[in-house]
Amino acid sequence: MRVLAYIHTFNDADVIEQTISALLRQTRAVDEILVVDNASSDGTLDQPCLQHATVVRNPENTGTSGGVATGLQYALEHGYDWTWIFDPDGLPAPDALEKMLDLYADWPHAMQDETGFLTCLHPESWRNSAHRNFTWRGLVPAKPMPGKSYYLCDNAWWSGCLYRIAAVREIGLPNADYFLDWGESEYGYRMRRGGFKGFVCRDATIDSNIRGYAALRPAESERRKAGPATLEHPPFRCYYTARNRLYFTLYDLGEIQPVLLLRMIVTLGLMMIRVLLQPGRKGAQMGAFSLGIWHGLTGNISARYQRGHPTSSSG
Repeated sequence: MRVLAYIHTFNDADVIEQTISALLRQTRAVDEILVVDNASSDGTLDQPCLQHATVVRNPENTGTSGGVATGLQYALEHGYDWTWIFDPDGLPAPDALEKMLDLYADWPHAMQDETGFLTCLHPESWRNSAHRNFTWRGLVPAKPMPGKSYYLCDNAWWSGCLYRIAAVREIGLPNADYFLDWGESEYGYRMRRGGFKGFVCRDATIDSNIRGYAALRPAESERRKAGPATLEHPPFRCYYTARNRLYFTLYDLGEIQPVLLLRMIVTLGLMMIRVLLQPGRKGAQMGAFSLGIWHGLTGNISARYQRGHPTSSSG
């Protein structure tokens, strides 16, 4: 089976070498490494490690969802059987790919045919958000099955997820308009509705967030150790979090589920309160939250957050 390893980047010169090195150390070698760069300006593509990869450079930032769609389309066009997806700050264990493919190979053909993806086991502190299942109450943490080396998972973070291209061919590419946040949820839900299952391989591990600061914190503030301000949600994440959660709940679910919608509203309300309680001026964050909520309610999934403010264009 041919495996494409895929990495999306946006100003990741500080970590890209570590991720590519981890892929090159796999005990079961990948067949190709594809880097889709979303118009980095920090010298990401100047790093020597890129000589080991095929590079697609986008003229503008298409977001995580747009990058993943590009990577999966590449796999479809080049005859791959699997695509292994990574954020640029995730390090798989050296035997992670081998463990997942061995697990898959041991399953009966019927189980193989219904597999949409396998995913690595994230560190315990991230597990509840990295591996989740859809229920009438919303997304809940996936639970391991006693005595099994794997367990069911409807929704997994992009990073560390190994997608079976036969399933991708059947259900289509991810919705690039999600840009950030909840793109993998939409895709996992579509996989499930298409009759495919996802599984967490407990023996294949990944070290997430090797930078050491959370994705929702402004990177520059965190690196400068600026104190409480580092806990702020950047406005662009406020916008996409609010818009995409609401859009998914209202438009991409098969039917509107009142309990799930109520939980979503409460979650967004609590997020806004946490932002307001942080020190400093919050006008940009609250404006982004408000417009994200409006676009989510009205179904404007094509909007983009550009140059410090959301717009309704699809550029």
